[in-house]
Amino acid sequence: MRWNPFRRSPAEEPSDSAFEATVVEDLPVLGKPAAPGDPGDSEHPSAPRPTIGYVGRYALKAVLGEGGLGTVFAAWDPLLSRAVAVKTLRLHAETEALGARDDLILNEARAAARLSHPHIVTVFDAGPSEQGIYIAMEPLRGRDLRHLMQEGWRPNPAEAAQVVRRVADALAYAHGKGVVHCDIKPANIFMVGRKQPKVLDFGIARIAQREAPANEPAPAGTPAETPVAGSPYYLAPEQLRGEAVDRRCDVYSLGVVMFELLTGQRPYTGATIEDINRAVLTAPMPQARQVQPKVPATLSAIAARAMARDPGDRYASARHLSMDLRNWLEQPEARAFTESPASARRRRLALLGLGAGVAAAAALLQSMLWQNGVADPGAVPEASAAASSPLPAQVAPVVSEPDPSLAATQAAASAPESMAMAAQAAVEPPKPRPATAPREKKAKPASPTPTNIEAAPPAPPPSGVLHLAISPWGQVEVDGTPHGIAPPLTRLSLPAGSHTVTIRNGDLPPLVRTVEIAEDKPVTLKHRFEQ
Repeated sequence: MRWNPFRRSPAEEPSDSAFEATVVEDLPVLGKPAAPGDPGDSEHPSAPRPTIGYVGRYALKAVLGEGGLGTVFAAWDPLLSRAVAVKTLRLHAETEALGARDDLILNEARAAARLSHPHIVTVFDAGPSEQGIYIAMEPLRGRDLRHLMQEGWRPNPAEAAQVVRRVADALAYAHGKGVVHCDIKPANIFMVGRKQPKVLDFGIARIAQREAPANEPAPAGTPAETPVAGSPYYLAPEQLRGEAVDRRCDVYSLGVVMFELLTGQRPYTGATIEDINRAVLTAPMPQARQVQPKVPATLSAIAARAMARDPGDRYASARHLSMDLRNWLEQPEARAFTESPASARRRRLALLGLGAGVAAAAALLQSMLWQNGVADPGAVPEASAAASSPLPAQVAPVVSEPDPSLAATQAAASAPESMAMAAQAAVEPPKPRPATAPREKKAKPASPTPTNIEAAPPAPPPSGVLHLAISPWGQVEVDGTPHGIAPPLTRLSLPAGSHTVTIRNGDLPPLVRTVEIAEDKPVTLKHRFEQ
């Protein structure tokens, strides 16, 4: 019987129709060989593992995983003295089609090798070997998202949005290079820690999709085969129907991953692949908030739009999906999920302390005004009630009769700076007014003593202008202080002198520049972030 890489045993889950494990947890870092030759020979005491074979120039050390599309090995590159992960692909093809098949795989590998992004696994090399076409890539430590969820990891909404946003950024970058993944699913999202995703297997899904045997009957007792490669839980409806696909199929698959992260379950299920396909194509689309009421309404709507059955109703690109997630992550609703209980407790205590201090200052000011005959005694209970509030209150005294000599006192009491005046009055309480009306006194010339000479206000320091021309956008910091987002921010007035300007754009490397600001010489800072 001819070997079929897409056939599964009855015990396998219907979703695992394609290779889903590229690297495994705690991949060892292989040391540099002690001498030229086989780096894994047992006579070398520094060799971490014996060599079990070769693929191309790579010495294979251990099997990391196997699946329908091939095998992944921990390997050593003797040319560059570094550890790598080597994936060998064994896709079915007739003898006369082997050459065309190899060219197709190599073309896809070259396309993936052009992708250089912090959230995409780096491809080092690809080529033919006796074991078939191989792809050498960077080794990773951690677990893929599928295994993490199977082990019980449940991210909070903010963590889920952050992971999906970073994967969307990686997809947007790949789409800009003309590469569509076609098989986004948790098994192809490798997590380094709990916050840094790496997308695996760019281009391989399309190879499998072109070479998968269509409508080949399955043995009795096994689930029905699907004519396309990939996990049917995450494939877009147009993929299941065999229609032309574009970058929006990746948006759909990522929306399903987001739904699963938010709710802990897949949106569509079934006992066989046919049942799953039927549900994806015809079943009512569930809402994440209906499955898990704690999911924020905004995130539920974002996931629903990404999972829209009609490609025209989805996000037009992964970049649009990333922008909506980024906007939500900047809202107070998202920060509530990321703030630790200890930080929240400290923030509440600080607010309570501030409110108590303001209340005490207000009560002291009211009492002093009453003692000096400025305020009506009947206003004291009202002031006390206001002082009991934890929020700052503006105190306005009630004057019993007009008195021009008290205008300055009244203005100070009603101004926002009244709290500062109350603190000063606590140190130097005013003397009570005399019972008799004050007599007019002749104005005396000011004494030229130092106590009566008012100091002239200091001249403002010279300042200059910094013009900003940032594309597409960037968060601007000057000497560590945030100043906003450019654009719309295009102009800053800064004190003359040297300043360090830092401009950030998401996960891209920040721009750090030192500028010299002069009073009569505007400075222009231009930069374009390559997405």
